[in-house]
Amino acid sequence: MSKMLIVAKILNWALLLLLVLSVAGFLSFKNVYGLFLASVTALIAFGVYKQQAMAYFSAAAWGLAAYQLAKQGYEFQDIKRYAMILGIIVIPVALFLHEVLAKDKTKNAHKSVKNETDSRNMPQ
Repeated sequence: MSKMLIVAKILNWALLLLLVLSVAGFLSFKNVYGLFLASVTALIAFGVYKQQAMAYFSAAAWGLAAYQLAKQGYEFQDIKRYAMILGIIVIPVALFLHEVLAKDKTKNAHKSVKNETDSRNMPQ
């Protein structure tokens, strides 16, 4: 296993841990808004666990949203500094994980089309 893949796996587990802790934090709000944030975060965490490409983009957008909410003072008043730092860190980490770990469906589709055109049933 290459060093980049090892680093990516470690970062993936760190991102999952952060997302799971965020779900717990959002549930501690004990209101509908917290439940909504927790459900969206849990959905993103599930996608990251499955290594889906859109989940990594969603995690990056979620990190940017957390940063902006903390920066403008709308949310995370008690942990404003940490929310901003983690929000900024999540963005490049999620994009890196997207490039390294996300399953590439376009390659598989290209191979499938190539196999069909190479078969004997195709007119020459």
